[in-house]
Amino acid sequence: MKRIVIILSCVFLLVGCSFTNSPKKAVDELFKKYQSLDEAVLNDLELTSESSVLSGSEQRSEYMKAMKMQYSDLKYEITNEEINGDEAVVTAKISVYDFYKVQKQANEYLNAHMDEFMTNNAFDNNKFMSYKIKQMQETSERVEYTINIDLEKKDNEWKADAFDRTTLEKIHGTYNYEQN
Repeated sequence: MKRIVIILSCVFLLVGCSFTNSPKKAVDELFKKYQSLDEAVLNDLELTSESSVLSGSEQRSEYMKAMKMQYSDLKYEITNEEINGDEAVVTAKISVYDFYKVQKQANEYLNAHMDEFMTNNAFDNNKFMSYKIKQMQETSERVEYTINIDLEKKDNEWKADAFDRTTLEKIHGTYNYEQN
């Protein structure tokens, strides 16, 4: 009887370990890194913000706050997993803050209130960027997207491929959903 229990325990342990190494699990862990503001995720975000049009450390810091809010409040549901050998595609529904709409409305506000963003009779992009970032931080409107994440099995472990631009824009909430 003890041998049967030991053998069954080993089988459950082996089967359990194989379930933890799945494409779904890899995507789940990836999204949790975004939600927990993992160091690697923040390093990538920092590189992105440094190469942007943001000026000054204060403006960059405020932008980082908005993006941290976006990442930590990311909601997701994994809806499908397709495995073909050492390649897989995991489909997920995500819900993020609608920064695209915020940016569009900020541009419309700018066009109607240009005088608010002038300094010495010249357009002050810093004022406008600060306004836009503040609007991003204050939004509560969300948008849902369906994304596909490609994965490869390397060294017996599933790893997500680098996201394409469209997927990143959807995760950031800046995807232009009106273009379709």
